[in-house]
Amino acid sequence: MTQNLMDLAGIDRPMKTTLRDQIYTQLRSAIMAGRFLPGQHLGIIALAEALNVSAMPVREALRQLVAEGALEMLPNRMVKVPVMTHERFRQILGIRLLLEGHATELAAPRFTPAQCDHLQQLSDGMTAALLENDAERYFALNQDFHFTIYAAAESDVLMQHIRMLWLKMGPFIRLSYSQSGVKATEVNHGEAIAALRAHDATAAANAIRMDLMEAADVIQEVNPAAFTETDAVDISLVDL
Repeated sequence: MTQNLMDLAGIDRPMKTTLRDQIYTQLRSAIMAGRFLPGQHLGIIALAEALNVSAMPVREALRQLVAEGALEMLPNRMVKVPVMTHERFRQILGIRLLLEGHATELAAPRFTPAQCDHLQQLSDGMTAALLENDAERYFALNQDFHFTIYAAAESDVLMQHIRMLWLKMGPFIRLSYSQSGVKATEVNHGEAIAALRAHDATAAANAIRMDLMEAADVIQEVNPAAFTETDAVDISLVDL
């Protein structure tokens, strides 16, 4: 028998944001920003103490991040930040070029002068961070720059997939630059801003794709040692 949905009217609505959701969001942002490095152990107790919460919501948040591919769970139910191989890097880059380029094309007709001004402020901040060799600030501003564009595409599905790819790449990119120094140019960002001001979807997408490819070239040419040859993992981790 089909239940009348009106019978559920008296049930309390779930809270929009649970503690687990808050912790998940914090950890996801930290991973995307490269605050955890490839191969690093993520211990539940240490994370719970750092966040001043109990272990249960931390465990649940980590499990969600494992499901999304941001973290790895081993057969003995231990967790770590994935390492990066050349093949994995190429595959992720190829998908990023498609999705992030497409998001930029969708965003271009909707972009406002105020949003372009915001992008310019972010780009200027990145230039300053480069001069100061402030990797943490640089990557935070770079992430904000890109996601400001992608959010304007107004596609939740597209944004979800792009965010998952950044989750996979964040730790590795941060490791690469921490080992070789922050090296980048803002030429592509400037071209992207100009194209977005003109609502030129093709030029804006090409600028973002070039930005991704040039960053990949820096990583592969300047710091090949950041890659591992296999996906071998250290099993001396903290149990979920």
